[in-house]
Amino acid sequence: MLSLKKLSLASAIAASVALSACSNSSSSNSDDPAAGDVGISGTASAPGGQIAYYQEKSLLEIASGFLIPRAVAAISGLQPVQGADVELIRVDDNGEQIGEVLATARTSVTGDYSLTLPQGVNLAGNLVVRITGTNNAQIRSQVVEQEVDIDPASEFILQKFVQSGASLENLEVTDVVKIKNRVAEFDLTASPDFQLADMLAELDKVVGEDLEGQIELATNEAGDIADIAGTYRSAAIELGLYDTDNGGDGTWASEVFAATFTFAAGADGDAEVTLTSEEGSDSLLFGSNLAGSSLFTFTDANMEEESLPAIFTANNTLTIETPFEEEVDGDVGFRSPPATLRLQKALNTNVFVLAASETVLRYDTTMAGDLDPNAKTGDELSQTLEVFAETPSGNNPIILDGDFGRVYLENDQVAGDNITITTEQNVVSFDGEGNLTATAGTTQDLSLTTGGVVTFSEPPGAADEEPLPVVIDSNGDIVTIGGEEVDGFINADLNFISFLFNEDDAMSDGSAVVTEYSKTLLVRLPTSAPTVEGNSYRVFGIAAGFPNPDGEAIILRGQRFNTLLNMTSNTAGTVQGTQITTNRPDFTSQVARTTAAVENSASVDVMANGQTTVTITEPDGTTELSGFFNEDASIGIFTNNFTPTDGTTDSLGLTILMQVNP
Repeated sequence: MLSLKKLSLASAIAASVALSACSNSSSSNSDDPAAGDVGISGTASAPGGQIAYYQEKSLLEIASGFLIPRAVAAISGLQPVQGADVELIRVDDNGEQIGEVLATARTSVTGDYSLTLPQGVNLAGNLVVRITGTNNAQIRSQVVEQEVDIDPASEFILQKFVQSGASLENLEVTDVVKIKNRVAEFDLTASPDFQLADMLAELDKVVGEDLEGQIELATNEAGDIADIAGTYRSAAIELGLYDTDNGGDGTWASEVFAATFTFAAGADGDAEVTLTSEEGSDSLLFGSNLAGSSLFTFTDANMEEESLPAIFTANNTLTIETPFEEEVDGDVGFRSPPATLRLQKALNTNVFVLAASETVLRYDTTMAGDLDPNAKTGDELSQTLEVFAETPSGNNPIILDGDFGRVYLENDQVAGDNITITTEQNVVSFDGEGNLTATAGTTQDLSLTTGGVVTFSEPPGAADEEPLPVVIDSNGDIVTIGGEEVDGFINADLNFISFLFNEDDAMSDGSAVVTEYSKTLLVRLPTSAPTVEGNSYRVFGIAAGFPNPDGEAIILRGQRFNTLLNMTSNTAGTVQGTQITTNRPDFTSQVARTTAAVENSASVDVMANGQTTVTITEPDGTTELSGFFNEDASIGIFTNNFTPTDGTTDSLGLTILMQVNP
């Protein structure tokens, strides 16, 4: 979530945090190796001091000191690798050895090693120290400074660079050092019997997306900030699952929030993002089960300007780095990890999309009112889908004409009773005289009621509406529809619309019986079927579901930034990337987040007016995207649903496709 809490601290991002007390993470060496011998030294460590690939049931766990930047190893619980041969080699962009071994050393009983770079060999992203274990398992580390530790984190970083397709030889060594330091900010602990393959997978789950963002910054050219400069409106919906460590109450959380920003060039040549206002509404449904649940709502607003640096790259990505964050609110403390937020810009208009998976840990406080790191009380995991659009700059009210495709996501909760997710899609037509009409469209409802009863239905759409007057002011704010106030905006190119809605019956103490939060998106439709063959789309989604028809299980689904739909023809494509799943088996169980690589086939049906259905075949069921492409098929907006192979539809949500290749 690009929200006030994160923006207010982003300008305080530390440049780096030490990687290891052993290696000190010194800055990149700038001496010319030809002028004298350059020594390389460090410590080799691995799970149990062994380097092997095979499965164990142990899990990489978040330490009790999770998220506290500290000058120790990025992963504690590792043991020294003793008596192992360390080889200095060059590797190609696939991570494979090039040429002969350049130098060797052997680790001591404490895992330490040292060697000297041969004359003419410089620090570089493709210069690697390597230890090989059983079954040809290996851990490597890029030699980008004189102190080089070899451990699972360094191997993970190298693998991520290889997966990105980067030219290792041409990497700036300072960029690699920064990324190593970034990973060290995540304080992790491994059990002694944990094995390398499992550890690399768990590292990917915990720090993978942040690291991918950092690598993207290091390997992409700068974009032209003038192309995106302007005033922006944003709108977001967030869904979350919170737990209590002692097995107490669970929480289903919902939020909608809107903000205004300016994007501009900063003094250092990078972008500067300034938050000028923000307001939001939150709803917390909590209790030991649905029948015993209570609702609490609150709103907040801020009109103070806050600025932070950002980087806009030539691949149309705006990146904002957020730091480790710690705060205290009354007698409750919160911590969240550093994050690399990436906003994807549309190809031909200044519309951006952000999808974020957030982690917040909750703590008790000390008698002095400080966060007590030894008194963790729960976890708060959430998924957010947020859109940003540059606003118009004219002087006259805006009168729209033409057809727009509409998709809609609603989340209702009733204290002591149910949670209901609703999606809709239809066509909205503007007549050029300040009115709109809407077709009936389609609707899907998914409800979880007390006792774990799950109901899915597809009620008939409402009848066509009579023309309703629409008032849109000169800066794109949609003020009223049918005489009723609304919270919406249209972009500067008049082809993308967003609405937020929230309603509750909150009492003076914040308690409520019913709350309703919703998000609506519209895109201007083409007049003939667009061509999508050869297009590559980044996939942004949010979904909530109830996968157990006999229990109060709740699940959240989303995708990492690396997830793409690649169209091989106008009717077929493949989805590749990473699925994010946040799950709670019942209302009070501990929440857990998992990630899984996906590579699934997709069939696509694009109609003449841009209305589109994408059917994605997955190993355990089918995901269907139903919605619309815009005029040039560079943006697609969809409702999503997942139907397991042997069951009924059990999740609903929204998906946005953003074309990334010209």
